Amino acid sequence: MYNKLTNVISESGIWSGTRKESHAFLLSPSVYQITEVQRQELQTLGVAIYDCLLGLSHIAVIAYDSSLNYGGAWLLARRVFSTGVPKAYQELQGINIRHIPKLLKVDLMVDQDGNFKIAEIDGHNKHGLGYSTLGLRFREALYPEAKALPGTVQVLSGEMKRLGHNEIKLLYADQERFYVPEFEVARQEFTKHGINCSIISEMEIDDTFLGSGMFLDLPFLYHKKELYDTIVSSYKNRQVDFIIPPKPFLGAKGVLALIRNDGRNEHLESLLSSFIKKSSLELLRKYIPETFLVGKQAETIDSIKERLSHKRFVLKESISSGMKGTVFSDEECFDSVLTRACTTNMNWILQEEVVNQPQTFSWFENEGINKPKIQTTDDWFMRVTTQYINRQLGDVIVTACRGKAVHGGKKCLQLGTIVL
Repeated sequence: MYNKLTNVISESGIWSGTRKESHAFLLSPSVYQITEVQRQELQTLGVAIYDCLLGLSHIAVIAYDSSLNYGGAWLLARRVFSTGVPKAYQELQGINIRHIPKLLKVDLMVDQDGNFKIAEIDGHNKHGLGYSTLGLRFREALYPEAKALPGTVQVLSGEMKRLGHNEIKLLYADQERFYVPEFEVARQEFTKHGINCSIISEMEIDDTFLGSGMFLDLPFLYHKKELYDTIVSSYKNRQVDFIIPPKPFLGAKGVLALIRNDGRNEHLESLLSSFIKKSSLELLRKYIPETFLVGKQAETIDSIKERLSHKRFVLKESISSGMKGTVFSDEECFDSVLTRACTTNMNWILQEEVVNQPQTFSWFENEGINKPKIQTTDDWFMRVTTQYINRQLGDVIVTACRGKAVHGGKKCLQLGTIVL
């Protein structure tokens, strides 16, 4: 098994040269197993999420219309949608109602009762396609006959062909250089399915490249912001399209608080009910833990401390990635971070902590020797990443760590999934 896994790594190139120092993780003979019932559950959840995102996109178009200048729940929505979003995106968030992510990541946890709970709905993040591909290849190498999901890149490639494209442009910002090895793995998989994938940095780009075609996304640019002028103009003129549209609010954690509406805001509830199918809204709420907006115009520090006296919570920055900007209520720094969060313009959320169900997984120890030893423990915790393409479940990939703060790194596992 170890040789099969290392062959996948070698062929992918993700640890080539010095890359293993920065991109290593533990190789594992394990796979994540879901039942057919769970597969259907995740598929149904994906449909509900897309219904909700479409409704939120409709709300955004009206909320950003300056000629209307609505207050109340419309103003609340606009503030949440705008939190942490660069100025260049503000106008784009209020156009093209039906432009919602063709590629959508949803991070799930499995609670103590074995139920899925949503940690994040990420409709503005291209990272993960490479690791999704690696998880698929690990699974194919170890269990080639097992029933499995089709694979995210394969389904996305089919969707692109349906839209009349055989090329995808992957533009990355300079601060995303770390992810280039992963992008290259995704490019290999796109090529396998008949899609040409161009990977290029903002530091190397020219206007010709930006003037037309299908892009994976529009990243946050810090060094060459003048590039926005060309690509945004091309998008408005319909010469450019995006798999992940330039609507960062669809990846903001504050949106989870809006959807849940745990503050029982009647006007917000009316707004949500007007644009989102009732059954989809009710279903999605069952998967999102109790969630509140935090900031000067939201939850006060006194009301938060009252909630903390009854259960454990997690503070999360509304715009952040992975475990960055996440603080548990039992950490020493929680009070100081909470104080700072309460002074912001709703840049944070407070979410009920979901206690992850521990899992039993194996991994190879002492890599590099002829016969690395397999170790197995039952203290692994998971982030279950589901990837959807236009409502279809493409794949499920697991990142696992021996601690509740699950994130990628040298001590984590990256696992594929089989369907029982």
